This record gives sequence, C-alpha cells and structure tokens, in this order.
Amino acid sequence: MATWPAGQVLAHGSLGILAAVLLLPALEAALPAIGALMPGQTAAVMGGTLAWHGHVAVEATLLTAFTGAVLGNLAGYAVGRRWQGRLTDRLGARSRPSRYAGLALGLVERRGASAVFVGRFTVVLRTLVPALCGAAGIPLRSYLLWSVLSSTIWASAFVLIGYVIGSAGPG
Repeated sequence: MATWPAGQVLAHGSLGILAAVLLLPALEAALPAIGALMPGQTAAVMGGTLAWHGHVAVEATLLTAFTGAVLGNLAGYAVGRRWQGRLTDRLGARSRPSRYAGLALGLVERRGASAVFVGRFTVVLRTLVPALCGAAGIPLRSYLLWSVLSSTIWASAFVLIGYVIGSAGPG
C-alpha cells in the first residue's frame, strides 16, 4: 500500500517527501478516515527510510513529522471544542458506544490531558482522543504540553525506525 505514495513522493523530490510526512500525521488526527487509509506513522517511517537514502535530511524529516503530529492533535482538539455538544450527545445517545469510542472516552475521563500521550501510540485512539479531549474541555495548555511530549517521542521513534530500516534495505 505504501508503494504508490512513495513513488509519488519521490517524483516530487524533497518537498514531496516532507509534505507527506507533515500532512499524513496532521490529517490522521484531524480526519480519522485518512488515518485508516494511510496512518501517519507510515509516512514517518517512509520519511526516515528516504532520509537514509539521501533524498531528504533526517533532521528535516524529524521536525516535519513532529510538526504534523502536533498540528493534527491541535486540529482534532479544535474540532472537539467546536462540536463538543454534538460529540457528547452522539456518544451519550447511544446505549452502547462503539468499542473504540468507549475506550477513548474512558481514557480521556480517567487520564485527562495525558490521554493524548497514550493515544499518540495507539492506532485507533490517535484519531479519537484529540477531539474527545477538546469536547471534554481539557485545558489547552495542559493538552498542548502532553501533545508536544508525545509527538516528540512518536516522531523520533518512527523516523528513526525508518532510518534503521533504510540502512538494512537494498540501495
């Protein structure tokens, strides 16, 4: 599945690589349907692999993946703040929310802003927790602190995984 995007990114050079590494993590948290098709960590790993092969600087890839993750978290938070009534009413109206929505909601209720840290490393929660944190009225300052911390670790881990994979692969 990653072959076509990798080809498209390489066709557009370094800026295409960095655009994918920025946009996919950002859209993943802001628009959950995007994250289901192409998770942000795939773009970060791909960016790290391409950095190994000299297509883009690893530092630029790290910074871009981090920025995309933080921007995506902030966009998801803003969506939750904006439509908090609809989100909470929709979850409350269901006699039994979906398994993942219930898990994400329980995590936000138990952990508050630190839920974004756990959510950043869990595929489905990464797309749900930011909006639920916004809907729950988690203070932005606290949310942003946890978002920056988790995004720093997440971006470093996945870009470096890609870098190591790139060194082990052909070429």
